[in-house]
Amino acid sequence: MIDSISSYISSVCGLCKNKKFPGTIASFVALVFSLLLYYFLNESAYIAIFILILLVGSAAVWKVQNKEGKLDHQWIGIDEVLGMLVANLFLFEVNLSFKETLAFAFISFLVFRLIDITKFIPPIKTINKKEVQNAYTVIFDDILAGFYTYFIMLVVLGVYNLHFLYASFLILLPAMIANATPTLLKMERFNMPVDEKIFGKNKTWRGFIGAVITGTFFFFLLVKFGLINFPGDFRIITLAGFLFGFGAIGGDLLESFFKRKMGLIPGESLTPWDQIDYVLGAIVLTFFIFQYSMSQIIFLVILGGTISAVTHRLGYILKINTSKQ
Repeated sequence: MIDSISSYISSVCGLCKNKKFPGTIASFVALVFSLLLYYFLNESAYIAIFILILLVGSAAVWKVQNKEGKLDHQWIGIDEVLGMLVANLFLFEVNLSFKETLAFAFISFLVFRLIDITKFIPPIKTINKKEVQNAYTVIFDDILAGFYTYFIMLVVLGVYNLHFLYASFLILLPAMIANATPTLLKMERFNMPVDEKIFGKNKTWRGFIGAVITGTFFFFLLVKFGLINFPGDFRIITLAGFLFGFGAIGGDLLESFFKRKMGLIPGESLTPWDQIDYVLGAIVLTFFIFQYSMSQIIFLVILGGTISAVTHRLGYILKINTSKQ
């Protein structure tokens, strides 16, 4: 009984079973469903329904894989549904007429299918190449495709423009510098693990303290030179800078904790969390100050993750760090 229900949910009510183009069918169903949710519910309700489908869908895929094998079975379509729901979140960020909404939602569908089929974006490609496909990898690569589709649609519609890019880069810069500090800091003092068993030997007090100090200092400089418009006295500015630095290194430590729990050795890759852990940490700790919107959070995560991936690969080429990520 439970196996039948799991199979029914995973295959989108059986629509993807024994059909050609099951991913496209599931994505189109999600396109229609997302439009109905957009017109009849608000953004919070839309996200709540997405989370519910994510939880139920993940459990269903996990159950199916326990029976059918750890593969991304072609008839599993709930992952495309989740990805398409993420993609069409962009509708809440713009004011469009009914015809424009239908047109851009359909363009979003086409972009999502292109990304999902070709998997030309590196994080998605990396996840899809894993030999063992568990519920996480099956679902998460489509959710990533949805986020990239969301990003592309807001670029096309002019929400993400050069000014938005510049302002976001400056806000993220203290966290990026804090994140890079442990790799660049070579002094021997405080070069002992924070807790080797919990975080691994690579997470040291030297890197932790250095990240917090540099994050705080660079945010202070950006405000003082007028590059970031941030009202407040010295204490408030310092606190905000501290939260950027502490959030960035805290996000990195938290990811390391989960990697140890998963049995991954220090330095072993966990895409895309290796690239975005510091961004998420900084956003969480500074959210009460900046009150980021959904579009800002997604932009910051994609921007920070892309910059992290590029700089880490450059660091590997220059032999500054030992893994490509």
